[in-house]
Amino acid sequence: FQLSLKEGLTVFRDQEFSADIASRAVRRIGDVRFLRDSQFAEDASPMSHPIRPASYMKIDNFYTLTVYEKGAEVIRMYHSVLGESGFRAGMDLYFARHDGQAVTCDDFFAAMRDANPGTDITGIANWYHQAGTPVVTCVREFDEDTETYSLSFKQVLPKTPDEHGRKEKLAQLVPIKVGLLHGQTGFDLDLSRFDITVSDEFGAVGLGSVVALDEATDATTLVLSAMRAKFTFTPKKSSDTDLFGGVPPVPSLLRNFSAPVTLTLTPALTTEESLLILAHDTDPFNRWEAAQGMARGILGRCVKKAMSEHDETSEDQSVYDMTEYPYASTITTDSAWVLFTTACVAIIDDATANNVDRAWVEEALSFPGVASLVQQLQPVNPLVVYQTVKAFTKAFAAKCSGNFKTALQVCETETLDLGEPYDVTAEQVARRSFASYALRALASLDEDEAKKIDFDAEYLKKQFDDATNMTRVVSALGALSNAGEFCEEARQYAFQSFREKWRTDANVSCTYLSLIAGLSRGVNGNASPLENVKKIANDASPTSVYKKEIPNKFYALIGGFAHGNPVGFHSLDGKGYDFVVEKLLEMDKSNAIAASRLAKPFTEWRLFDAKRRNLMKACLEKILAEKPSPNMFEICTKSLKE
Repeated sequence: FQLSLKEGLTVFRDQEFSADIASRAVRRIGDVRFLRDSQFAEDASPMSHPIRPASYMKIDNFYTLTVYEKGAEVIRMYHSVLGESGFRAGMDLYFARHDGQAVTCDDFFAAMRDANPGTDITGIANWYHQAGTPVVTCVREFDEDTETYSLSFKQVLPKTPDEHGRKEKLAQLVPIKVGLLHGQTGFDLDLSRFDITVSDEFGAVGLGSVVALDEATDATTLVLSAMRAKFTFTPKKSSDTDLFGGVPPVPSLLRNFSAPVTLTLTPALTTEESLLILAHDTDPFNRWEAAQGMARGILGRCVKKAMSEHDETSEDQSVYDMTEYPYASTITTDSAWVLFTTACVAIIDDATANNVDRAWVEEALSFPGVASLVQQLQPVNPLVVYQTVKAFTKAFAAKCSGNFKTALQVCETETLDLGEPYDVTAEQVARRSFASYALRALASLDEDEAKKIDFDAEYLKKQFDDATNMTRVVSALGALSNAGEFCEEARQYAFQSFREKWRTDANVSCTYLSLIAGLSRGVNGNASPLENVKKIANDASPTSVYKKEIPNKFYALIGGFAHGNPVGFHSLDGKGYDFVVEKLLEMDKSNAIAASRLAKPFTEWRLFDAKRRNLMKACLEKILAEKPSPNMFEICTKSLKE
């Protein structure tokens, strides 16, 4: 089953092309965010499989994120280990040998290996037949007496439910791009001034873990080819200065996300070390990672504290879902909150002054969402996670409200003063991204907080009315989607106007359906988020936007609700689950591929609290009782398998 050979390489080529014409850092961050939120979830689910599956029941079910996205990451690892010139040599040999032929993943591996005889890439081959996301642990140690610093890595390969997933797994090659930051100044230490020694179970260099140096980019990659390896950094005797300055360096690991793994560091980065990386690291991906890590820490601590008081036995929905818990005060009294938000304010101001990539700032300050946190904190009540995220968003917006308002005004002024026609230049895209982020943040404010900076429903309505391109239109609609009750009239006006203008456009109407699917409250007289979606899904009038026989509209409305609306989908009465099951079975009769793809939220039933686990498991059993298509049957049976 060689699909990943073509599709993994194609996705990698697409990612690199997009990075060349836009912001490379922003493109990489977006790709990794999607990989972690979606493919890592697939790796951890009953549907886990390697990028080259050994068997399948329905081939349609293996056009997956693992085959495509993880497959691209495996291609990227060749590039990381071999460098630009080595990778190109491997590609040239691959085409010379196999142009016009039917080829396999083994043929591609052989071409890369044979074109680079001085580099041992044997461990990459194990990625093709072993499923799951590896966990790489790293222990850091600094010996002040000997002036040495070491990083000890261990890879843990999970047991997975695929055909060979319970067998003992072999070490996979894991390239870890690394930098060391001076513990006080934050500047990158010049790693060429260190001797880096390696020890692992293979012993001799060349048979196991090694250090790879890319002369074209000056990147240093620690190549972990064993289950355990220790890399020790010792200043060269020729160095005439104290490189460490008597303080431990701060490690910058897995730069540019050089391998699709979960990395844990011991001791974990302190808040101060994370702030050092955020301010000084030369790798934009790890600066983003530092911001995300601090936010994830604050969010995670709040969820854990709330769940420690969770009453699993309560029959009262508000008690069970902890709607009265003091999420906001728990977040704003967190030990890292003040340092974190102070650093973020400085980043916002730098972006306003155009001293930093604005598109990167939009990514850096787009913090982990519900799905990502559920994966991290499982098993957990998704409504507790949702309320934590909502409280965090409001508190962060309130802390930075004046800065966001200034940023929005500056971006608007620049657009007017420059008078440029709409284009997709890097500068314009970055300005629109940053302005859109600021608008969404301000829209999340409570009415009293919004009044303090003269931000109101009329301002949002004007943003919608004055928009001259689809990016700004959707930005205004997205902001209105999350705005409070004081914006209800403006929200209804904007959504209705958008619907009437674009309801006959096959593509733009899907945007409308996705926005409706994600609303966390009832609108236009509907009592709940579920009623919003039901009303559209059941509208059989000639002017209906939704056509159930069109897969993209099915994905936008039903998929958007199941994937992106925790309040509606995970309602404790189970009505959200029942509605989606009804629509899945309906679609399964005419388009089994589309239906089975949207069954994924139910396959994650083990991630949630006990009541929701039971409800979601019952939904899978209900689907099977209806004798579904082979596509749906495979998804459901694998999901229920213990």
